[in-house]
Amino acid sequence: MNLQYTLQRLALQLKNKPRTLKRVARVFQKIMKTLYDTYFPNAEARRRGRNPDCPDADILTVGWLLEYIAEDSENSGYRRIKAKLKTVFPALPERSLFNRRRRNLSTASEVIRQALTNYLPKTNVFIVDSFPIPVCDFKRAHASKSDFKWADGTGTLATYGNCATKSLGTFFGFRGTLITAANRIPVDFGITSADRDDRDVLPLLAERGEYRILLGDKGYISQQLQAELMQTQATVLLPTLRSNQKQQYPERFRKLQVRMRRIETTIGQPTEQFHISRVRALKHWGLLTRMSNKFGSCLLGAFVNQCLGHPLMKLKDLVLA
Repeated sequence: MNLQYTLQRLALQLKNKPRTLKRVARVFQKIMKTLYDTYFPNAEARRRGRNPDCPDADILTVGWLLEYIAEDSENSGYRRIKAKLKTVFPALPERSLFNRRRRNLSTASEVIRQALTNYLPKTNVFIVDSFPIPVCDFKRAHASKSDFKWADGTGTLATYGNCATKSLGTFFGFRGTLITAANRIPVDFGITSADRDDRDVLPLLAERGEYRILLGDKGYISQQLQAELMQTQATVLLPTLRSNQKQQYPERFRKLQVRMRRIETTIGQPTEQFHISRVRALKHWGLLTRMSNKFGSCLLGAFVNQCLGHPLMKLKDLVLA
């Protein structure tokens, strides 16, 4: 049976029914189990020792659900799910073991997140922009002993950066880069040190997907970068031009570009509902895991909305209606 049809059939179980947290959790659980069994067949059976009482798919479901229900504190979110969804996840382990397994399944979470983009509407136009991820209050940064001050395996570590557009100024932490489709669905993300230039990160993200046309703000102005992306990825980068530049886009295209560049709205929703600009992890591994869970749950909500015929990014109404 076609996988997309199976997933759509599961999502339609919410049609014309009250979308309570328990009912949505059961649908998320079934979709996640289907995806996990598809992309990681017999993964638990191949491991040594006795299989845990709580399956991997349930750990992934709870991890994504924690980010979806907009609980800023992981502790309170976990207690809420443990109390209200006891019949849905009867074997959910205690919080420290759950977090350990959640981090161990970060690769699976990322594979499933990327797979979900294949079941959402396709577009040739994408928007790219960055957002700050402060680690701690600026005045505490010098004395902080956070593990983020040391680089992980990729060389990423918390540094001082500047963000003028978000009224934040100089901050200490990381810089996130988000690529969203024209329909405001986030399709990929990256996390780098706060002092990295946005133009250094974009080629690495462009390698992971097919982006025919990329719209960006003035921070992506670079003829060298435009030529590189066109030559290596066949990607047309169209940044917003400064008013004093000699060469300008045609007036008609400039108006269209303004309408299309709705990335600020797209970043605003994950910031408010999924808290993507707040660090609640203690180590790099935990940060990447939670970011993958945040954007994964966002995509899953958009997919369910698509199946129900609702606006894709009307995510809060999916559970709270």
